[in-house]
Amino acid sequence: MSATPSPRALRTRRALAALRRAAASAGKDGGGKVYAYAGAPVHAMGLAFPGPLGLAAGFDRFGLLARTAPRLGLGAVEAGTFFGGSAGELAVLGSGTARHGSNAAIRGVSIGKRPATPWSRAEDDFLDALFAFHRGADYLTLNPGRDHPRPERFAIVLREVVRARDALGGRRDRRIPLVAKLPFAWTAGPEGVAIATAFVAAGADGLLLSAEGAACPRHAREILRRIATALGREACIVSVGGIDGAREARARMDAGAHLIQVHRGAAAGGARFTRALALELSLRRFGERP
Repeated sequence: MSATPSPRALRTRRALAALRRAAASAGKDGGGKVYAYAGAPVHAMGLAFPGPLGLAAGFDRFGLLARTAPRLGLGAVEAGTFFGGSAGELAVLGSGTARHGSNAAIRGVSIGKRPATPWSRAEDDFLDALFAFHRGADYLTLNPGRDHPRPERFAIVLREVVRARDALGGRRDRRIPLVAKLPFAWTAGPEGVAIATAFVAAGADGLLLSAEGAACPRHAREILRRIATALGREACIVSVGGIDGAREARARMDAGAHLIQVHRGAAAGGARFTRALALELSLRRFGERP
């Protein structure tokens, strides 16, 4: 018998249903095109994101919003986290490339290890997920989870996945980008920049910098700025966590993020929240003020 969903999970389900209704309504009333304020595409990791705002993993687990997300101001939807690939999960995500037309959002898939798997054997789970989901995603995010190991151990996992991805790329017509999620505990200390740089050296095309656990938004922005300055154009930087409004979203971009992701704000504010952030980020990119 399946476990009863937590109150947070139920709230997220209701919020996702509301966003799907809002996106469908936009299509019916003539707003089905990509929102004008999504601005010019953001080119990162070899992909063209319709806009810089994305939905974080854990909100839309199966990427159901991917085709209509731009109606909400969203340029990307990250599905998951998945730990291998059941038949049901693969059926929902589909067996082909995630992108369906130029107006669809980019679809990422977050992958991780199974809870019962020790980190000493984590490579197997990540490789299973790579092989299961690389056809149904535009990019993959390696997620260390809440029981994350030391960064050196996770970097070893990343290298193994990079090698397997490169071997797959040799047999296919595209090389799927890999993003490494870095917990705030890894980047907040004096070695934060060195850790971020090491993951890029290990083969990450992008870094998802989590601000969960930051004492205040300013602290998260300072760390983001240091890492962005050190990396320059070497990797795409995605910021997630604690983005509760348009001002903070704009500040993260000004600190050096190429893309941002939201979760709790979207759950609480719905389509009005995501569209307001998309507008703010578009105005920021074109040097305007609302």
